[in-house]
Amino acid sequence: ERESDDDSYEVLDLTEYARRHHWWNRVFGRNSGPIVEKYSVATQIVMGGVTGWCAGFLFQKVGKLAATAVGGGFLLLQVCSTSCFI
Repeated sequence: ERESDDDSYEVLDLTEYARRHHWWNRVFGRNSGPIVEKYSVATQIVMGGVTGWCAGFLFQKVGKLAATAVGGGFLLLQVCSTSCFI
């Protein structure tokens, strides 16, 4: 007789696994602690400001592009509708 399906799987506690295996240690090395320990407050504020400005600029451009695409598609559908293509 075969074992039940419940007995054939091992239970993994993800919270305990995450505490023991920090993925960033493998990616960045052992000296990659919290950013507070590496940089001064002024440096963190400047880095946050620059990052925020870049993100805002990028989202502004992407937003305009998306609005243009949606508006242009709607206009194209209206033209096709009046020309009896749709």
